[in-house]
Amino acid sequence: MRPDDVAELNGVLGRRVIPLVDAFRDRQELDGSLTGPDEDDTRLLTRIRDEATAVYLDLGLPHQAEALALDVAGWLEAGLSEPPDFARSRDALRSPAEGELALFLAPVQTTNSTPPVGRRMECFLARRREPVTFHDLGEKFPHPKNNCQSMVLHAASKGVREGNCLVFFPENVAARDRVTAQAYAMFFFSKFRKIHETYAIPAAVSVLGCRPGDLRSYGLDPDECYEARATWGYLHDYFHYQGRWPFDQNISLKMNWFVGLLEETKVDAKTILQCAGGGVPHAEQQIDMILLERIFRYPLADDATRNFDSGTGVFLYSWLREHGAIGTAGDHRTFSHAAIIQAVQKYVDVMEDLERRVNSPDEYKAEAKALVRQFLAEDPEGGDRFVFSAEQRVLLRSRAEIDRVPPLTFVPGEL
Repeated sequence: MRPDDVAELNGVLGRRVIPLVDAFRDRQELDGSLTGPDEDDTRLLTRIRDEATAVYLDLGLPHQAEALALDVAGWLEAGLSEPPDFARSRDALRSPAEGELALFLAPVQTTNSTPPVGRRMECFLARRREPVTFHDLGEKFPHPKNNCQSMVLHAASKGVREGNCLVFFPENVAARDRVTAQAYAMFFFSKFRKIHETYAIPAAVSVLGCRPGDLRSYGLDPDECYEARATWGYLHDYFHYQGRWPFDQNISLKMNWFVGLLEETKVDAKTILQCAGGGVPHAEQQIDMILLERIFRYPLADDATRNFDSGTGVFLYSWLREHGAIGTAGDHRTFSHAAIIQAVQKYVDVMEDLERRVNSPDEYKAEAKALVRQFLAEDPEGGDRFVFSAEQRVLLRSRAEIDRVPPLTFVPGEL
């Protein structure tokens, strides 16, 4: 089997590996463990190991084959009723170069996939494809610590193949230890266009009372949409590494729910400002993608009041509303793009002032919580991260309609 023959690889994985993975993941609990595991479960797992390691070896990936074999052996020894620990497989995966393929198999938390989401066995094959402007972006926004990869998905098990999981990070892999540095961060941007037009666009239309064609991220050519979102991915990550509290030097701090919410909103705000300032390809499309995804799609999650991404969307909506960038027209809301740029700049100014003033992670956390709580009300019962206000509930207007949409399924190489 040639390592660059995607069609053959898809066929091999589709026949020999992915059906087994899909069957096994159906037996797993949210933490990856199995309830009442029996000999059939052991045989299925060992068959997955044997088939996957054979593919790894055919592709010249002996380090991944060895890691998988050791992880499976360790889990079988501990007992399948225990949560899995696939740290070796996680650490054996290497960031692919442009045009290269990445193959991975392990229990993974497929964020935003079809619920219920847990750390279940997954397998995916994807090829790295950066935007054509990647070199120019690197010169204009030098990012030597960039560890993100724009990926086209070619084959995958159910948790990645179905639903809205767009990301794969090392910390998503079931393991006992904590990730202290990201060696890779893969974004399946090939899935983005269908997700955006199925969920974000209709949700925005219902709140804004506009036509889909009025939205600048609607109806894009598949390649243009991929390029635009991949460009966003580079800029978004670039801004994570800027300022006094860069992400890579403060990973534990930025994982705090309140700090992380402000951080994600800040880097998207800076991306919006950079796009508005000119010199960035697909700038208008990127701005609308950011706004529509954050404000209209993310809050529709079933677990919105506990979901980190949903929190960023509701927060951003309320910030823009408070600063006059989102108005009211009857039962609908209105966007003023000029006012949005001004409000976003105000937010960046507030965040940069906060980051200058605080001198310790504890101070940062306290300031972050206070700022977030100005816009996201605390749950009086303590079970959720926040509760929707009456005003914020307009963002849920399309939830019932969206909930009737079957989970999306993606075919190999689809953009």
